[in-house]
Amino acid sequence: MVEHIHEWGDWKKELWYVAGGRYTAEFRKCKTCDAVEARNIVKDERPAVIRPTIGVFAGIFNEEGKVLLRQRLTGTSFAGEWELPGGGVDADNASKGLDERIIIQELGREVKEETGISTPPLLPMAAMYPAVLKSGGDWAFAILVGVVKEKPSKGETRYVSPQELRELAEGPEGNRLLSGWGKRMCRLCLRLLASRDAPNQEYAKQAGEMLAEIMEGWNK
Repeated sequence: MVEHIHEWGDWKKELWYVAGGRYTAEFRKCKTCDAVEARNIVKDERPAVIRPTIGVFAGIFNEEGKVLLRQRLTGTSFAGEWELPGGGVDADNASKGLDERIIIQELGREVKEETGISTPPLLPMAAMYPAVLKSGGDWAFAILVGVVKEKPSKGETRYVSPQELRELAEGPEGNRLLSGWGKRMCRLCLRLLASRDAPNQEYAKQAGEMLAEIMEGWNK
């Protein structure tokens, strides 16, 4: 296995919140993977207000109506697993935005970095499909971009139908849909495929049935 050599960006000071309090630290990110380093971590003694983590992910389809996934890089958490292109909204950048367009801009930046695809402008705001962890501190939204003819030019990518998504989700850890069948990434993908705006309505029907199956399992 070839050792991954990180290409670190500049250190940036950030503030973040967890249940245990508020902290400041300096972070730097690798330019070629999802790795992050931290230093000078200091707890702020002022009362903490929990701020949720927000992720945005793109629903990019091919002309057949399959949705695009990308594989997480070696040296990152959940390496080898598959997910929608996208990632966390940068709090500093988001605070500078005048309206919801900052979300689309942040998503476009992530998609370009991960797949090489340039997403089209989405105004008015595209439909967003949320999935929230039960603690309420971690939010994720899938944004339906639509059919994009441009081919991915970065990383490992694949397009999947609902049935292919299920097979991938039920595959071996380290080469499956992120966290497996029924988990948050799975639900985000199925919501995109099941949308009335999705390009393949036969897939939409299949994905809707799969979502209903997952939700029925939750209620037992």
